[in-house]
Amino acid sequence: MKYAIIGVEGQHDQAFTGKVLKLLGFKDFREELKGLKSDLDPFWRKLIPVYPKKGNLYKRLDMPSILFNDTISVAIYAGEGSNLVTNLDDILAANPEYQTNLSAFGIVADCDKSNPSQIVGKFTNCFRNYFPDLPNQAGVVNTNSPRTGIYVLPDNVSQGVLDSLLCSCGEIAYPAYMEKASSYLDGFSESERKSLKWKNFDREKALVATVVSVLKPGKTNTTSIADNNWVSQQTQQQVPALANFIEFLNQLLALI
Repeated sequence: MKYAIIGVEGQHDQAFTGKVLKLLGFKDFREELKGLKSDLDPFWRKLIPVYPKKGNLYKRLDMPSILFNDTISVAIYAGEGSNLVTNLDDILAANPEYQTNLSAFGIVADCDKSNPSQIVGKFTNCFRNYFPDLPNQAGVVNTNSPRTGIYVLPDNVSQGVLDSLLCSCGEIAYPAYMEKASSYLDGFSESERKSLKWKNFDREKALVATVVSVLKPGKTNTTSIADNNWVSQQTQQQVPALANFIEFLNQLLALI
């Protein structure tokens, strides 16, 4: 069995990356084996978080999602947004086997506050200490062992976030709901949006959340991304940015 770590910033990114891997034929450890510790591949057991994390009784435990096929097991680690570098650095430093025995290491991050090259630079500055061949260009996979790459959402070129990509997927999967949700949000005036302190890309986030509230009333975006058709064969075929991300994972994990 080969092993790979993909670091992402948050739970939405974790669910999104996991859904793409399922589209590629992977199975989810939590679903297939009920997430039981006794069934977890020993290679990943050092990633099991200890409660309470750093003494904080209310801090979320950061157990990665584990997906696998017949040849490779992938841990998708959600690193608490801007803390991804620090948290993943701590894991790699404490576990030398994750530096030497991985077949692939990747990062998936948003581009909401700068440009893709700056986002990539933040990660290469740290993780080249462990993986010297980590590419300095977004969306590029280095095929030396271990394979490495950094994908900057939504498309390695534009500013945006995961929700920017999900909006494009929603236009294909749920066009009627997206239109109604967009009309609803258009009813908020500029002054109202300012009073709500909306930032860049908050409209995209609100648009996705509005449709989610219809698809999965009372549930989170994370649940909808995992269960609904934001990521599907249909959206893969019609949303270039999603197709590009899928191609990135294919190359990173040597699936093609």
